[in-house]
Amino acid sequence: MHSVNCMPKDCAKQWEILLLLLSSEEKKIDRTNETEIDTMNYFYNNEGVQKILLHWLQQMKSTYARKISESDTALKCDEVSLLWRERGNEKFRANLVEGSYNCYTKSVLYAKHNSLMYSLALANRSAALLRMKRFQECLSDITLAIANGYPTDQQHRLLLRRTDCHIELKQRSEARASLDAAIRHAESLKLSATNALEFERHVKILERKLDSVVEEDGVKESVTLPECFMGLNPHFKAASNAIELRYNDTVGRHVVAKANTKRGDVLFSEEPYAWVTLPSEERVCEMCCKADINPVPCDACSRSVYCDERCRARAFFHRWECVAAQSALIPTIGIAHLALRVLIISANDGFPMPPRRLAKPCTAADLFKSYAQVDNIKIYDKDTPPFFRMFNLVTNFDKMNNMDYIQYALTATMLTLYLEKFTSFFEYLPSKVPCALSPGELRLFAAAIVLRSLGQLVCNGHATLSLSVVEDDDGRNGRTLTEKEVRRATAIYPSAAMMNHSCDPNIINTFYNSRLIIRCSRELSPGSEVLNCYGPHRAREPTAQRRAQLRAQYMFTCACSACSDSERKDFVLLFSAYACQSCKGPVSWQNNRPRCQQCNAEFHPDRALALIDRAEELATQADQARSLEERCEKMSASYRLRQKVWHRHHAGLRAVADKLARLYADAGEFSRSMELIKQNIQNLEYQFGSFSVEVAHELRKLSDVMLERIFNSPHHADQREWCLEAHKIIKKAIQLMELNYGPWEPLVARLKEQETFVASLLAETRTPNTVDCIHHNLHYNLKI
Repeated sequence: MHSVNCMPKDCAKQWEILLLLLSSEEKKIDRTNETEIDTMNYFYNNEGVQKILLHWLQQMKSTYARKISESDTALKCDEVSLLWRERGNEKFRANLVEGSYNCYTKSVLYAKHNSLMYSLALANRSAALLRMKRFQECLSDITLAIANGYPTDQQHRLLLRRTDCHIELKQRSEARASLDAAIRHAESLKLSATNALEFERHVKILERKLDSVVEEDGVKESVTLPECFMGLNPHFKAASNAIELRYNDTVGRHVVAKANTKRGDVLFSEEPYAWVTLPSEERVCEMCCKADINPVPCDACSRSVYCDERCRARAFFHRWECVAAQSALIPTIGIAHLALRVLIISANDGFPMPPRRLAKPCTAADLFKSYAQVDNIKIYDKDTPPFFRMFNLVTNFDKMNNMDYIQYALTATMLTLYLEKFTSFFEYLPSKVPCALSPGELRLFAAAIVLRSLGQLVCNGHATLSLSVVEDDDGRNGRTLTEKEVRRATAIYPSAAMMNHSCDPNIINTFYNSRLIIRCSRELSPGSEVLNCYGPHRAREPTAQRRAQLRAQYMFTCACSACSDSERKDFVLLFSAYACQSCKGPVSWQNNRPRCQQCNAEFHPDRALALIDRAEELATQADQARSLEERCEKMSASYRLRQKVWHRHHAGLRAVADKLARLYADAGEFSRSMELIKQNIQNLEYQFGSFSVEVAHELRKLSDVMLERIFNSPHHADQREWCLEAHKIIKKAIQLMELNYGPWEPLVARLKEQETFVASLLAETRTPNTVDCIHHNLHYNLKI
């Protein structure tokens, strides 16, 4: 294989090339009709393939499982930890609290576990957390710092910090006990006169704060997850009693409603069989998928983080993945990480006894075959071991491109070699299978499980989505916080995977940490099929493009209602259409002589493009203008020109209207801002539907502008009418946000605070303190 000499120097970038080269060598034999055991018997026992893959694994480990630079290391290193702690100290002294927190977190990640450096990093991070008003997390870091050997002669400072947190949390008794402990500890130290005076000064400050504290219930309000409509179905694990699993020869297994359901009813509430968090700047707990965490790292590596020590202790899988994390294997192999996790989780639970008696002596092929000899409907009974549901998900290997299949087999070979050569997994595995297998058969069985899982995950994997706060700074009007949907993890949900696809689905997927909660998006009658969207959606791509995507990944030609509707097959093209110069109807520019779809008039693109160019110039001038008034004027002129060229439903027109609405709101021209947002809401309702997530976000924007108008003109004659309209819009935004994301999202809580405040204005029960608090939060969360 002379082409290997052309490999990039970075071994992580070699992986896909290596797969391509090896699969090109092996593509002559079509293996897509083989069993997974037969395929892996060939590849795992191929000495040439083994040698190449093992060499690559060793390269990855030697390259990445070490100190990468002065500021980064895959393993623990007190020097790197100290560097980040000192950077954090500089930022903290400069009052850059969030920046110091990020530096201290890196110091925590890199410090050796149970060391002085680890305790110092935690203590410093607790100081930043106190300033950030993240009191519970501050308390956790203080507890960890003391438990990990924080110097005794400085612990009185941490105890004072702990007291401050309890005071802020209105936990009077805990604050009193903590302050008393700090005083006792300080007395045992025999502080110098200067330090004693400083300590006494802090104690007096805290005593005064404590005197004003009224004890509150310290129990944090827990999230109550919604229950499945009509209770749980004993014959369909994690599913509602309002639905059932059926089978026919045309569509295979599918989900059908057996009772009338309405919008918002919960049809599934399912924890994943397996999951992996995705690489991202935002840290997510690898055990529970909770986001926005105060990270607690793995004891051995700096690459894996958890929300607390309990999750770290529960993350049994990391025992076998730690070296892979150190070696940068996990971000390199993509979805194959989830296939590895399936094997590890299955082994941890113990591979169940097959329903049919196994031959003696047993082989990997015997065991593998026996797991498929089940009733594919009855395995969804709630008491059936979950492995049977996972194992019997479809793979589509028989429909797959041979090169793709071979690459999956090579990936499974590499991962099995990793477990064999870099971990003790195969010393652990024999006690987890239901029959005695020889060492070779055991490795073959594990490799085949990984291969099968790869095929299943491509067809059945779910991306877990939630809202993440993103900060924008345009350099002119300060910071704006906005939410965007982010993928936090990829997971496999065997029950939810039974839903077939439609480009016009009738369900909504929401996530609470790793749990998938599926609701009806519209009413269903008995006998109606429950349909998910696998990605391509009727409101986002034209029919031909959707079908091509589904054929490429899922190996079927979509015949859903949206794809079969010949009249609306190009519906989505309306949102990129130009406006007819005669009747303003839509012109889809798909050929050399575009014509209007309504009046058939010929469209002249040169004139349209010239106007768009001028509109772009005006938009650039608006961005560069010094005064807000001039920015509004230029952007408004740009918008009017685009209105002449683009059809009224054009997505680009919405984007410009959104920018202009932001400028009008900044300038205090709230009526103009609201008018533009209302136009966008009508447009989005037409494209995505009245209960869509797109409309939900636009309603949230509208409510923010309405509230700003109320605050800016508190004595206006129309104040009550403004409050009534704002209250109505906020309630609608809450309804749609809860439907599309769940009531546990922080954004929903903020909207509910706004609703309560507006209701108090309408009832004339507001207080100055309430106004100040809500107004501060409003400015903080303004997202236009």
